[in-house]
Amino acid sequence: MTRREKIILAVTGVVAVVAAVYLLLDTGPAVAPQPGVQVRAQAAAQTQAAAQTREAAQTLVRQATPGGVETALMAAIDKPWRLAVFYDKPLEARGGTGRPTVVPRFTGYVELGSGRLAVIDGYEYQAGDTLEGGGYKVLAVSPDKVTLESLANGQRLDIPYDGQDALGR
Repeated sequence: MTRREKIILAVTGVVAVVAAVYLLLDTGPAVAPQPGVQVRAQAAAQTQAAAQTREAAQTLVRQATPGGVETALMAAIDKPWRLAVFYDKPLEARGGTGRPTVVPRFTGYVELGSGRLAVIDGYEYQAGDTLEGGGYKVLAVSPDKVTLESLANGQRLDIPYDGQDALGR
């Protein structure tokens, strides 16, 4: 057991002992209960005071006139809501070139017999495959670049090799 755990256990024990002593030595309420007649009289007085306070509050509420903020709030509550609360039209690029903001990375090339595989964003693809994120189809794979075609608009995109040994090429 670590030193910290020992300290926590010791403090917990001291608190438990102090609480037990306090509970055992407690003598009860300091004021003895009064006879029943006086208790009923005090309860009636408290009830009457509460009723007076409630009446005063209700009178103030009735007399209060709403301010500018309250009036605007009440008008906004009564307004009907629009049918389409959320923007439901597709977002369009402003003067974009049609190229995606995130271009896939060609980080690996594997040639197995007559087949060529390209590692794009960590997944292996061959010519004719569609990329995992959708949106592109692999047209051609070579050791230096991969040619992709956008499924949305048919635009071709050449991605150069970006692997570990790309600096030597």
